[in-house]
Amino acid sequence: MYYLNKIIGFLVSPIGGAIAGGIAAVIFARLGRKGLAKWIGGLTVAWLWLWMTPIMTWVVGVPLEREFLVDGRVPMVESFPKADAILLLGGSMGIETNVNSYAEMATSADRVWQAARLFKAGRASKIIATGDYAKDTTLPLLKDFGVGEEAVSFLDARTTEEEAKGIRELFSRVEGGEVKVLLVTSAWHMKRARLMFEKYAPEIEVVCAPADFENTFTAEKTPVFKMLLPDPNVFMLNSVAFHEWVGIVGYTIFR
Repeated sequence: MYYLNKIIGFLVSPIGGAIAGGIAAVIFARLGRKGLAKWIGGLTVAWLWLWMTPIMTWVVGVPLEREFLVDGRVPMVESFPKADAILLLGGSMGIETNVNSYAEMATSADRVWQAARLFKAGRASKIIATGDYAKDTTLPLLKDFGVGEEAVSFLDARTTEEEAKGIRELFSRVEGGEVKVLLVTSAWHMKRARLMFEKYAPEIEVVCAPADFENTFTAEKTPVFKMLLPDPNVFMLNSVAFHEWVGIVGYTIFR
């Protein structure tokens, strides 16, 4: 199911749609339907161009993050309540042992820094880190940020759904049954992550403590005259945002 979801996600993504349009244009051209092929080809180019523009970031990216701002600004860690644990979702760190023995930080590595800030601000006394190789990648960075190794534990999970189910199982034996966690992930991923916890771990009170407001920062710093100019970095952001909305709509319909 994990790999099937990845394949389906690619097929319905902006780049997947562009590839499908290109293939369709070639097929119709080979069949002698050159007029139709030109129309499909033109629409495919327009589709790809649109998803490479900052104006689409305002449409699909910024709405993912807007509700987590306070008066238009990223909230300070001191504003969050105290909780039983800080849950640091994976996806921000990686390691390639054939090239580099050190951990590599992805663009969403602000998640790790956010978890460390919350910990040092006394919001919780422990951090639960998820994701592949978290002990080899996330832990060293947390230690660099001043978090003691004894305060960090790990949850083996590949997807947000698995993370929600794993946290539910982890706290299922807590006396009294009242558990509060500070959920740390990228702001653009928070809506879907919260939805997963509402569905698979409804007993746990989740307080959203997002980091990494990439879409908002990118959109606000882009001049108006560049709004319709293609940018490969913006295309990546918009593709991720599109994927998030597909997941949100899917789980909303089938929850």
